[in-house]
Amino acid sequence: MKKGQSIIGVFLFLIIGIILVVGLLTVLFQTNSSNDKEKTEMKKESIHIVAIGDSLTEGVGDTTNSGGYVPLVANLLEETDNYKKITTSNYGKSGDRSDQILARFNENKAMQEDVEGADIVVLTVGGNDIIQTFKQNFLTITEDSFIAPRETYEENLRMLFTAIKEVNPESELYIFGIYNPYSAYFPEITEMQTILKEWNNQTQEVVNETENATFVSIADLFDQTLIQEEKEEPLIDGIDQKRSEVKNPYLYEEDLFHPNEAGYELMAETLFQAIIK
Repeated sequence: MKKGQSIIGVFLFLIIGIILVVGLLTVLFQTNSSNDKEKTEMKKESIHIVAIGDSLTEGVGDTTNSGGYVPLVANLLEETDNYKKITTSNYGKSGDRSDQILARFNENKAMQEDVEGADIVVLTVGGNDIIQTFKQNFLTITEDSFIAPRETYEENLRMLFTAIKEVNPESELYIFGIYNPYSAYFPEITEMQTILKEWNNQTQEVVNETENATFVSIADLFDQTLIQEEKEEPLIDGIDQKRSEVKNPYLYEEDLFHPNEAGYELMAETLFQAIIK
């Protein structure tokens, strides 16, 4: 073979090799682009969450005034990249009992329309029913004092579930259980734990009878190790005074009842896990 022909052969071989490489890269790029596009198209356009309930839905204790667990769970869902957009509506009202939440839903057409377009409905209800029972029977309170209020609560909850499902049968319904904010402070008072357990069991029964409904337990969420802090007191006779203060890191310091920002983060994470499960 002549030297010129050898050079031409090598040159042609290089050209063909370059064409093949470019072609392969083009196919791979188009495939990846197609896969990315397919994944994007598979995402739901949006998820709408409607939160209904009492002060735990309103977000009392959240000093950022952002709405407690509601925006936090939306952020967690957005971070999964499974959805393009998460929107929320918050119908929490501090102090509402189960009968008041039920009445508010039945009377509020805007809330009903919002639920009609919701993918997820989240409830916090029942805590104020318990508080009312304490207030009405403070001097003579016993475990039996909660039987009738619990049965009334169950009836209200059934009607609320039914009303929501009539408006939107396809909605995923989640309800938080009740927790005892004082369990870490007074673990020896076991009667309260028994009352709350029975209350949560009643809620679980209603959930079990409802399609696409999930009970989200937070009974142990705030039963955390208490933090002991040293607080400075005003000087007395020129001597520094200190006192020891015990606090739950997840409860609002003003009332030691509602969650603080960290507490709402725990609630949001628990709800998030229930949703993705």
